[in-house]
Amino acid sequence: MSHIPPIAARRERGSNRFFTHVEEDLTTPAGAYTYSFVESKWDAVVVVPVLDDGRLVVERIYRHPYRAWLHEFPAGGIEHGEDPCAAGVRELEEETGYRAGACRLLGSYEALPGLLRHAVHVVLATSLTPTGTRALEALELIEVELMTRAEAWTLTEKQPASSFLVHGLHYLERARPV
Repeated sequence: MSHIPPIAARRERGSNRFFTHVEEDLTTPAGAYTYSFVESKWDAVVVVPVLDDGRLVVERIYRHPYRAWLHEFPAGGIEHGEDPCAAGVRELEEETGYRAGACRLLGSYEALPGLLRHAVHVVLATSLTPTGTRALEALELIEVELMTRAEAWTLTEKQPASSFLVHGLHYLERARPV
């Protein structure tokens, strides 16, 4: 059963600079179905920054949908045609004031495949040097913290746990040794 349902009609119900709300009318073997989902306008990058002493650079960031501060790895949008590592190096410096001397892709995943079309690329940033400058947007309320892997894993037990921290740590563990 590898049948991909044909799209009979597509409607964009709303849009902003980040996402488009899409409805598509599908024809399936069981009949007609209207599928509603959100389509991202670009992919995202999550940066796992590791200092030379093994500590991690983690953000404590305000996330308005939760009305809470969450711990995450730096993350942001990938411009069209931009390499995930280049985007990661850029986002890391903008959000934390650390510049990466080396970067490599650890892996990629789909954030919420049934509801959201949005690929997330996880990169490892090493050979970090502090620049002392950050370029934050208005709602990027970010505090930078340095912590061990064990401390970061402990944060994943808090609710809500940020997927950026959880996935970043999992990819980092798979990539050992770092």
